[in-house]
Parts: sequence; structure tokens; C-alpha cells
Amino acid sequence: MIEAKGHSAELDSSRLLAMYELMITGRLLETRLHTMYRGGRLPGAVYPGVGQEAAQVGFASALEAGDIFGPTHRDLLAQLTRGVTLEETMLNFFGKVTGPTKGRDGNSHFGVLDRGTLMVVSPLPDAYPVAMGAALAFKQRGERRVALADCGEGSTATGTWHEAVNMAAVLRLPIVFTVQNNQYAYSTPNDLEFSLASAGHRADGYGIPGVVVDGNDVLECYAAAREAVERARNGEGPTLIEAVTFRHFGHAGHDPAEYVKPDEREAWLAKDPIPRFEEFLGTRGLLDQAGREAIAARIEERIRGVIEWAQTQPDPTIADLATDLFAVAPEPSAPGPGEGVGEPVTMIDAITQALDEEMERDERVFLLGEDVGPFGGAFKVTKGLFEKYGPMRVIDTPIAESAIVGGSVGAALMGQIPVAELQYTDFIYPGLDQLFNEAAKYLWKGGRSVPMVLRGPSGAGLRAGPFHSISPEGMLAHHPGIKIVVPSTPTTAKGLLVAAIRDPNPVVYLEHKKLYRSIKEALPAGRFELPLGKARLVRTGDDVTIVTWGAMVHTATAAAELLDADGVSVEILDLQTIVPLDWDAVFASVRKTSRLVVVQEDVPFASVASEVAARIAAEAFWDLDGPIIRVTPPHTHIPFATILEDAFIPQVADIVTAVNTLAAS
Repeated sequence: MIEAKGHSAELDSSRLLAMYELMITGRLLETRLHTMYRGGRLPGAVYPGVGQEAAQVGFASALEAGDIFGPTHRDLLAQLTRGVTLEETMLNFFGKVTGPTKGRDGNSHFGVLDRGTLMVVSPLPDAYPVAMGAALAFKQRGERRVALADCGEGSTATGTWHEAVNMAAVLRLPIVFTVQNNQYAYSTPNDLEFSLASAGHRADGYGIPGVVVDGNDVLECYAAAREAVERARNGEGPTLIEAVTFRHFGHAGHDPAEYVKPDEREAWLAKDPIPRFEEFLGTRGLLDQAGREAIAARIEERIRGVIEWAQTQPDPTIADLATDLFAVAPEPSAPGPGEGVGEPVTMIDAITQALDEEMERDERVFLLGEDVGPFGGAFKVTKGLFEKYGPMRVIDTPIAESAIVGGSVGAALMGQIPVAELQYTDFIYPGLDQLFNEAAKYLWKGGRSVPMVLRGPSGAGLRAGPFHSISPEGMLAHHPGIKIVVPSTPTTAKGLLVAAIRDPNPVVYLEHKKLYRSIKEALPAGRFELPLGKARLVRTGDDVTIVTWGAMVHTATAAAELLDADGVSVEILDLQTIVPLDWDAVFASVRKTSRLVVVQEDVPFASVASEVAARIAAEAFWDLDGPIIRVTPPHTHIPFATILEDAFIPQVADIVTAVNTLAAS
């Protein structure tokens, strides 16, 4: 029989009965949803947590108002424990417009941040780094708030899990990591998931406490979580708790779980957490048979009524499909740039100035990334900022792009403004899950904007080879919900970075490293801001329009000067931001010259140049006096040898040839 020990001994009768009612609610609700799904009466999917009620209620009950919970798809009951309503839950299951995701995602893939729960996404355990970022925000502001992130034992094998736990341990953040070990990662048993006796023993590798509890004992789960929460709240860092339990159903509604041996199932069902808690409550005189039946009947009736009500609520409309991709950015609060004054500076100097000024202006702005602290970053962009702002605003992180990006999401959701640095944008790939599934989708799906900047060096031309030279704007632009900025001069670098930091949306800011120190110009005096989504007219012309961005602006300018000597007048439009793209400026220039060349350093297939060419051809065909020409690299990787890299990168001669071809038509 279970017993009250430690923090669970402090629970009074009303709390104990409330926890019981939650467990019954979870059991009845998820059993009904499973039955409805199997009968074809529920769309989408179900991921029942039946059998895991003790861990979910015990862990979530240990948190207080203001704390944050990062759930997975099987944590529906934990969300209810945190205050999410049955109404919100069922509106989401039926894809209704008034539900938490407005019908944009279904079943348990939601969160209600106003009630302290983070958005659920399918990749696991994506809530770990986001919750870690929330805990970072709490520590930065000196708040006595705690985050708790949950997952299944299978998720502990992922790099995302490791990065989040490791970074939280290194920074001693106020977070608790919980694992519900329900014996199977879909169908994979524990002995094929890890070689440790328990997933909780992984804590030893991070230098944090690890606790293994009976996951079918709600009081033991609560006591362990409460102790860990208080430890975190008092500044003692993370704890890892593993609750050993069992899921009664399969991984999802369609899974009959035939891989579970009958005797194994029978042994676990004998340890069902609800009868065990009922026995405990009975010994306290808090529950008898009549009480159990009355509670179950009342909850069953409420569930039935909410399900019937939810099905009658309004569905989304087609007009809702493309809304909420971006939060509305405020009007620029700083003036546009004036004339340059003083000594010319490099692009690196301009970026550093922007970071410094924004950190000075707004204490919510902070930097994080690998080697950004005393070392000043791989390219010295953050040099001097650690000394000025300290280790909690210029944070050296482990090598952990998933945790850096996901942590930025969590901190942004808590009201901070993170500016994360990638040593090279080629290293963005481990962080794409967090960028695409969390940052880019949060407003659209979860109703909250994510004001964060992810910046770093990109581009070829420095003989850095295939792993330090990509231009990823085409890949990034493919995913809705991310703004993409590519400056081409020191002035635009500073003004656009200021705008990116002040924007309420996730922004990827690509700094072409060949431009870092190769160009200089005097910056305008004082603070200034350049709006995102506005192209820059580099030079006017009458015969051919060149649309380009980044380092290719300078290559195109050199080509235009040669062409001008031959009597060909070229107009150059620097896009500056790929998303949002200034289509009005592009169409206006093309309608003026009737000829278009698009120049990019990114490879051609499914690229920004492809999109510009396709849209102009479709919507301005009758304004054209010739075909659209794209000047791009070949569709290959970026080579190292000088002769090969020069052949890869578009050169002045390539642009001159393309323009002359059009001008002659």
C-alpha cells in the first residue's frame, strides 16, 4: 500500500481528494477518447496516458502558480492538472476555431501558456529545451519560478534531451526534468533503449541529482517532484526524476500493443495507480465505495456533456488558413539613417554597435552561443560585450545548437529577447527542429509570438570549404513563420539588426562573412533602424533590373559599372530581407526596365531566385521584353580549391554576360 511521506505528508484532505478526482478524470476521459477513436467517431489521433495517472498528477501538482510545464503528447492529464480545462481540451480534439490551436493542430498537440503549459509538438522531447529557456529567463530576472519538462523514457536517447539537460546543469537553472518510463518507446522495450538499469541514472553524467520513483504511486511522485521543485526554486539547479510506470494501451489509438507479453501486462495491471490511491484514501476515511461511484458518475457526466458541446462549436474558416504567421511589428521607434559621419567602420563593427546599443536600451536583450563570452565569438562580433554586461546577458553555451535555439524560444516566450549566435550558419541543422517546429509555428499554432534573433556568418568566398560556406536563405524561406535578413553594408547591417531585435517574431539574420572586414563605410550618427521587408535601390537604371542581396550586391555593382561603360543601364535592387520580400519594389523595377536578372549565391534548385523568377513570370509576363535569367552557382556543394570555389560563386563576368544577353533581346 502507498503511504504519505516527505512532502506528500503535508497534503491535506482537500488536496488529496482533488488529486484523486484528477486521476479519475484522466482515466475516464482518455478511455472514452480511445473508444471514440477506435469507433471512428474522433478525428486525428489519441495517445492515451491510461495507467500513468499517478506520475502525471503527482508531477504537475508539485508546481505552483507562475511555474511552467513542458508536456509531451501523452501528458493530457498533466495539462488538466495545471489548469487547462476540459472545454479547451475537447475543442482542440475536434479541431474547433475557439480551441487552443484554432483547429491548426489536433488531439493533445496543444498548450495553454496562460495556464502555464507549453505547446506540444510531435518531435520528442522538444519541450525540454524550450522549458530550459523558460528557466533561463527566470534565473536572469531573479524570479522564484520553476520549469518542469516531461517526456517518456525513449526520448532520453535523443540529442535534444542531452543538450537541454546538459545546458541546464551547466547553467544551474531552476528546472526539473521528469521521465515517465512506461516500459516501451512505441514498441521498443527498455533493454533496447538504454543499457542503464534506469533512465534516472543518466543524471550522473550531468552532475545533477537523479531519483527513481514508483510511477504508480501518486504520493511518491508528488513528494519527489516537490522536493526537486523546491531545490530548483532555491537556486540549487536541476533534478532528474524517473517514474517507473506502465501504459495500459498502445502508443496511439491504432496500436493494439501486441508486443506486450500477457504476463507482463497482468503484473503491471495489478499495480494500477488508481486502486492503490483509493485504498490509501479509504484508510484515511476520505473515500468509500459510495464516494467512488458518486465521483465517477459526476465526472463521467461532465465529460459526456463537454464532448457533446464541443462538437457543436464553430469550425475554422478558409479565411483563417493564412493568418497568424507573423505578429504585427511596431512602427520603427528609431529614425532611419542619415548621412554617414566619422571614421569608416567594418560590418563587424556595425553589428557589434547594434548589439551593444540594443542591450543598453533594453535589459531584456541578451546574447547566447558558443564562445560569445570573454572570447568574443568566432569572428569577434561580441568582443567586449561580456565585460560590459556580464555572464547572465552574454552567455557562453555548450556546443548545442538544438538547446541554443530551443532555449531562445523558451526565454522569448517568457518575455526576454534572445540573440543567439551560430559560429557558422552551416551548423544550423541540429537547431532546425526547434526553429521550424517551435519558433516558426508558435504564433500560428499556440497564439504567442517568439521575439528572438538567430544570427551568424554565412556565404562563400573565403576558401572555407563545404562545411563553412552555405547560404541557407532558400531553405529557411521555405518554412513559414521566420523572417530572414541579409544585409550588404555596414549601415544596413546595423539598421536591420536593430529592427530584427525589436521585431516580435523569430528572425534569422545572415551575415556574409566575406563582407565582415572587406568593406567599410561611415555610419550615420546616433541610433537608427531600417524597416524589415523593404528593398534598397542601390542604383537606378533603364535597361535591365538586377535583383540580388548580400555579397552579390557588390558583385552586381561591379558588373553594372562595366556595363554602364558599354551603354547598358542597369538598375540594382538589394532585397535586404528575403522574408518578408518587398514584392512591390521588385515589380516596380521590372515594369520600368522590362528585363530581369536574379543573382544569388545560394544553389538554384527550389531557391529564392526560383521564386522571384516564377512570380514575375506569372504576374508580370506582359511587362517583360525577354526571358528571366538567373545567375546562380551550379547545384553542387561548395568546394575548397580556389579555382573550384571561384567557378561556384557567380562572378562579375557571369552577370555581365546575362545582362548583355537580355539587353540585346
